Amino acid sequence: MTRSEYVWKGNMVKQLQRAHLPETSSPGLVVIARDTTGSIVTRISSNRDLLGAIQTARSLLRLKAEGVRTEIHHREGPTSDYPHKPLAALSRDDLTAEPIR
Repeated sequence: MTRSEYVWKGNMVKQLQRAHLPETSSPGLVVIARDTTGSIVTRISSNRDLLGAIQTARSLLRLKAEGVRTEIHHREGPTSDYPHKPLAALSRDDLTAEPIR
């Protein structure tokens, strides 16, 4: 195998690996909803910016009856329990403080 063939093959392998990476390994944010015990009840991957992710978090609180708190984190692995401080957090109390339009 020539050097150029070796380089070409290496580039092809990298492209194939990137194409088959699981969703959770790509950059972005994740919005999670927790119940009263702190367990995660919903996890939504977001490719939006922080403001868009905050809107998703508000919607989760409105739609998910068991969700009492939402958090926005940098995306981590699929089994992560997100022990680090969130980028943003909202609770049901935050929704009642919002003005009605």
